[in-house]
Amino acid sequence: MRLVFTLVLMVLAIAVVGYAHRQLARQVPPSPRRWLGHGLLALVAVAFGWAVTSVYMGAEEGGGIAAFVAAIGVAHLPPAIVLFLKQQQAR
Repeated sequence: MRLVFTLVLMVLAIAVVGYAHRQLARQVPPSPRRWLGHGLLALVAVAFGWAVTSVYMGAEEGGGIAAFVAAIGVAHLPPAIVLFLKQQQAR
C-alpha cells in the first residue's frame, strides 16, 4: 500500500511540474523572461529537492528518490496555482 501511495504521489508531482511549465509557456510571451522563469523555477525546485533528499536519504529503499520528486512537485505547486488563477481571470 505504501508503494502505491508513493507512486501516486510521484505521478501527481510530475503532473504539477508539467502543468506549471506548460502554463508558463502559454502565458508568458517568448522572450528571455520566459526562459528565466523556467530556469529559476527549475533551479529552486532542484535545490528544494536536494535539501529534502538530504534529510530522507536514510529512508527506505527508493525513499530518497520519492522525496526528491515529491519536493520538486511541492516547489512547483505555488506557481502552478498562481498560473491557474491567472488563466481563470483571463477567461
